[in-house]
Amino acid sequence: MIMNRRSYTTEFKRDAASKIEVKPYSPLYATEICDLFHSTIHAIDTDIYSKAEQEAWCPTPPDYQMWLKRLDNTQPWMAIFGSRLAGFIELKDDGYIDCFYVHPDFQKRGIARKLYDHILDLAHQKKLSQLSVDASKVAMPIFKKWGFKIKRANKIYRKNQVLINYHMYKPL
Repeated sequence: MIMNRRSYTTEFKRDAASKIEVKPYSPLYATEICDLFHSTIHAIDTDIYSKAEQEAWCPTPPDYQMWLKRLDNTQPWMAIFGSRLAGFIELKDDGYIDCFYVHPDFQKRGIARKLYDHILDLAHQKKLSQLSVDASKVAMPIFKKWGFKIKRANKIYRKNQVLINYHMYKPL
């Protein structure tokens, strides 16, 4: 069957999330997680975060050793499509969502929602009273759509840059 690009994209979009497996962290994916984080930050439209802001947020090249230590500690949940990492999310014991990133190739295909639903289930199992996050300008509208409220805007100072994000919360 021959599909034009539009029908392929629609087909992929419809089926991608259903083919995603949410799995616990495996060190086998550590480098891929680091690369996904870097790719995602550096794919943001420069009208939202400038190249200098992106570089302050996530330097090139990535610090793989720092990430290996971080991931051993945070144990993120991973979205796996086939054998490829599509995204990851971290949930701390107090309900704070730390890192939450979907690879640019997989965005707008339901992957973020699948990861979020997974940690929402975990939060309910742990009987957490709320979730919170410091969401970027890009992520903030998504969290608002999921019922989070903005508590305050944050200014993060890194490498002579000021990065803006939003502290958000959602009672459970």
